[in-house]
Amino acid sequence: MVAIPKIIGVVTYGLVLSLGLSDAMATERVGPDPCAERKGGQPNLLTCDEETRQGIVTVKGEVLRFEGNTFLVQQFDGKEVKLHIDATTQMSGYLGRGERIEATVSNLDDQKHALSIRQLE
Repeated sequence: MVAIPKIIGVVTYGLVLSLGLSDAMATERVGPDPCAERKGGQPNLLTCDEETRQGIVTVKGEVLRFEGNTFLVQQFDGKEVKLHIDATTQMSGYLGRGERIEATVSNLDDQKHALSIRQLE
């Protein structure tokens, strides 16, 4: 027959393990939900478009300089942002220093990847 202290030990170990795993899964999501507009941070998917749910944002501003494959853009609200470009970035027209641009940016990683950049009129 199995001793009662052994059963209590196994049950306690299982409880502690499950609490540890639930905490690890809860911290998997980093940063606020871009669609959370309700109190308590719950997403309001009716007012959130598909691009926002996928982490795609629009950046508008003036090109300050180029650093290799990176544009430094001063947004119209005064904040500066670095946009990474590569062969997959769709660019329309000549883009130089001082140009006013609108960029569609993937905001899911630390480095903001420009999906498309176009010149503003």
